[in-house]
Amino acid sequence: MQRLQGFRSSLPSTTESMRNVQEQIAQLLTQLEYPDRDRFAVRLALEEALANAVKHGNGRDQSKRFRIRCQVNTERVEIEVCDEGTGFAYDEVPSPTDADCILRSNGRGLALIDRFMDRVEYRENGSSLLMRKERSSAAG
Repeated sequence: MQRLQGFRSSLPSTTESMRNVQEQIAQLLTQLEYPDRDRFAVRLALEEALANAVKHGNGRDQSKRFRIRCQVNTERVEIEVCDEGTGFAYDEVPSPTDADCILRSNGRGLALIDRFMDRVEYRENGSSLLMRKERSSAAG
């Protein structure tokens, strides 16, 4: 197993900060030669998690910050995203496949995160999200 790589940051709730974090993690996964499917899955889940933290958690308030912790090795990537919001009740979020939600243009982020990551855990009343993706085989 290769030495663990990663970082911790506290950043302002801006689109630029979100993009920079996404690029930094994408570079780590590329350096460790993660398969394309894993890089896609992590990037999509990360984009949704950051958007939720900035939009819903921090209310797009640029004076508020989000925290991110990323740890990557040759076997897995683990990312934690935390916001300054009050959190939410995951169990109360309707499924995007519910009849009342099927035609909505938003509300699919949590389902995408659940689908593309191997482990998803909401902490601190939902204001912190821990996601993990196990490296898949290169052929898979």
